[in-house]
Order: sequence, then structure tokens, then C-alpha cells
Amino acid sequence: MDFFKEHQKLTGIYYTPFLFAQTALTLLEKKLGTAWWSSGEFRIWDMAAGIGNLIYHLHQDAYQFCYLSTLNQDDVAFCEKKFPFATCFQYDYLNDDINNVFADNSTNWKLPTKLKSDLDDKSIKWIILVNPPFATSQTAGNKSLRKTGVSDTQVRKKMHSQNLGEVSRELFSQFIFRIKKEFENRTAYLGLFSKIKYLNATNDQKFRDSIFQFTFIDGFFFSSSNFDGTSKQIQFPVGFLLWDMNCLQKLESQKITLEILNPQAAKIGIKTIVVENKSKFLNKWIERPVARNIFPPVGSAITFKFDNKDLRNRVADNFLASLMCAGNNFQCQNQTAIFSAPAVSAGAISVTPDNFGKAMVVHAVRRIPKATWINDRDQFLKPNRNLADEFIVDCVLWNLFSPSNQTAALKNIEYQQQVYQIKNNLFPFLLSDIVSWKFTDELIFNSTFSDKNRYVSDWLTSKILSSESDTVLDVGKKIYQFYFENLYLINLQKYKIETWDAGWWQIRNALRDANLADELLKKLQIVHNKLRDKLLPQIYDYGFIID
Repeated sequence: MDFFKEHQKLTGIYYTPFLFAQTALTLLEKKLGTAWWSSGEFRIWDMAAGIGNLIYHLHQDAYQFCYLSTLNQDDVAFCEKKFPFATCFQYDYLNDDINNVFADNSTNWKLPTKLKSDLDDKSIKWIILVNPPFATSQTAGNKSLRKTGVSDTQVRKKMHSQNLGEVSRELFSQFIFRIKKEFENRTAYLGLFSKIKYLNATNDQKFRDSIFQFTFIDGFFFSSSNFDGTSKQIQFPVGFLLWDMNCLQKLESQKITLEILNPQAAKIGIKTIVVENKSKFLNKWIERPVARNIFPPVGSAITFKFDNKDLRNRVADNFLASLMCAGNNFQCQNQTAIFSAPAVSAGAISVTPDNFGKAMVVHAVRRIPKATWINDRDQFLKPNRNLADEFIVDCVLWNLFSPSNQTAALKNIEYQQQVYQIKNNLFPFLLSDIVSWKFTDELIFNSTFSDKNRYVSDWLTSKILSSESDTVLDVGKKIYQFYFENLYLINLQKYKIETWDAGWWQIRNALRDANLADELLKKLQIVHNKLRDKLLPQIYDYGFIID
């Protein structure tokens, strides 16, 4: 039975893939020299060792300089067998000896005497080689088990005392917090396997400002799908980054360039991880008007979430639409959409005439670039200069016919003892256009006479359209006209179509459901993609994304 299968039989748990652990050791040799352990001046400590994958490919002569600690005593026994002469011991790094580490005077350590002696010897150089648990719900030292309340550790209490906020819930951050304290005033290198969100995520800003200020040396990253048992559909980058813990500087001032590795650990490219203060993030660029007015909350284009625990049922004055824009990175791309009522989603914004242009830009910028596992944690940034009017108008036109435009018109919605009429303010055509078309439903036709143009149709009358946008709008107009002429063939009830200003989501899906307008819809897709192709390089040029 090979090492991996033996591990599976023993624990059923999967750890860092051997190939990438081996690549990490090669990177260490690149920095510290071949057979760096032979001098006897270095020690390695893996505080979340599991069954020791990270040192598996290390030369056995180095084992005598290795410390492997883990929560599970069975893993300790396994490591003792596989790594003779290494010091393997059961230890809870987030709870054991915490007062000793953070106190000026301490006694009665749980740490092995040999390790404590080495820590007291300031001439020894340290390599912390670790893949700490990341998510708040994971059990420390065990990356597949989940346990409620596991983040309530002694280290977290110390982090609370420094007002580090939400990041203190992350076990990963707790490991780094203690590691920094433990290795202060020692020569130490941190070899860290992890997700890479600690480099640029919004919630980690305080952590970067006050704790993680090490100097980047080298690193690589690869897809999470290389871990057995993980999703192939939902992939994200896992990095190995090597840091000098003695040379402190802000991450924002450093250039962090990583090799991109394929499943065979071969280099397929390089990527610079952009580290910016969260004040420069795109979600800080758009104004968020105060939402005071109750309005029926939606979960999708035509479905409501009246009983949702996180209700979010208020809109701002002069409400036009709701921009759902959770988070600020590519991971949240699918949580970007436009609705005609408040979206039951964290980060949703009321779109009003005052922030309409920015809202449309934010939606297009977050939706147009293709999300991949490589850019999964990249942050969207504020533009680096004022935007051209043509760019804004192009974004609006692209949005109007985007699948994530889920605006709809809905009639007589009863909510909290009130009746609401939900208008589609992103309806792109004037009433004067509509009444000139041939109608096949008199109820909808008659409803236009006592109404007025929707916001976007009036907004477009004062704008100069690029040739690409003009083509999109022209093909779109043909589809809308075809739709009105063939209302009698459409299942209006299924898509809750009762008014003339039906949303693009309602119209597109109703036509497809009835097998109508196939050629027009295909033509629209072609010209819509051409507009996308025009906008994409500008998104990079304006600095919304830095690749």
C-alpha cells in the first residue's frame, strides 16, 4: 500500500498534494541552497502537520531538524513511523501555551523540551512550513472535518484584544497571529500553503495593516481541483508563498508575482497578485444612498423572498432598480445582477438617477470579463481616471441585453398590507415607439395610454450611441417589436407579463419558451458579443482590473 492510500485508510482525510509539496521544497532550496539542512542551523516546524505531506519529499537527513505537531494523536503515530528522528507530537497550536507565548514570563510549557530549547536559541534559523486550516468552520489541523464554534480559541481572544475584527474568526489568521508573535526577533521564513485571499480580501485589511507585513520572496499557485475530493466545477487558486518574517513592509508596497502551475506542477504562466487598500476597491466607488422606503424584496426576476431571514426590503428615494453586487472579486461574479425591486443579497445597492451611470458601469465591469480559477480572488478596483461618456453608454447598452439584467415589471404585488406596482425602469424604448407597433393584446396596449416613458428610454434620447451600441439597440428593437406582435403566442402568465414594460428577462425567456424569434435572438447575441469585445480591453485600460 502506497503512502497516500495508507493515509486514506487511516484517516479518510486529504491533505496537500505531494507534487506541490515537493515543488515547495524545491523553492526552499532555491532560496536557502541545496542541502540547506546540512549546516544544522535551520529547523522546520509544521504546526498543522496532519500526516506530514509537506516534508514527505525532504531528505531523511533533515528529519532530525523537523518538528511536526497536529491535533490528532493517530496522525502523530503515523508521522513517527514515516519520519524517524523527527520530533512528532500532539499539540493544539491555537490553544496550548497561549498565555506563555503572549506573556513576558512563562513556565510549564506543553511544548517538547527540545523544541522549547531550540526556540530559546536565537542563533537558530526557522522555517515555518505549514498549510493551516482556512475556513472558520473547519477543525484546526484537519482540513475536511467541519465543527461549529471551532474558531472560538484562546488565540482568537488575543486577537479580539487587538480589535482585529472579523478576520479573527479565520483559523488561518489565528495561526499566523501566533506564528508572528512566537517568532519575533528570530530569523524565520514562512512557507505558507493557503488560499490567497489574505493578500487582498476586504475583511483582511486590518490583518494586513497590523499583522501580516512580511516580505515576499517567491511562490507559485495552482488550482484547488488538484486536491482529491474537491470540486472540479468550483475551482480557486491555492498558493505556496515564501515570506521573510524579519523584514517587515506593507504588502501594498510589494510586487507579488507567482508562477501558475498545472496539475503536473509545470509552469504555465505567471501572475502578479495586486494588493491594494480596500479604499481603492470598486465597491467603494459607487454611492450607496440610504434605503428608507419599504418595497417588496426579490430573490430573482419574478420571485419574491418575503420570509427571508435577511430581509433587505428597503429602497432609497427615487429608486430605479437594485444592483446586486456582493463582494468585490471575481468569485462573486455570479452575484452581480440588476433587479426591479430590492435584491435579498448582501451588498445590494439602490440605483437612483444620481448613481445610475456608476451602477451601470459596475454591473458591466463585474460581468463582462470571464471568471477563471486563476483570477477568482482578483479584486475589482476604482477606475484610474474619468470615464468617457461613450464607455458609460456602451456599458448601459450591454447591460440592457445581458442575461444578468433581471429587471421585470410586476403588477399588484401584495406585501405587508400594501399593494405595489413594480415598474421596469430599464425598459429601453419610448412609448411613442410602442404605440406605433402592432399589438396582439389589447389589455397591455390600453395600459400604455395612461403611462409615461421609463427612465432608461428617456435617458437614451440625450445620448450619442457608438456604432456598436446603436446596432445592439436596433436588433433589440426588432425583438421587442416582434414580441409585441406575437403576444398571443406567448405564455404571459408563466412569466407574469401583465404590463407593457416587461423586463428583458421576461421577454427573452417567454420568446424562447414559445420557440419564437430564434434568428433575431441569435443575431442579438452576435452584436451583443461585439459590444462586449469592445468594452473588455477598456475595462483593463481604465484599471478596473489589473492583470
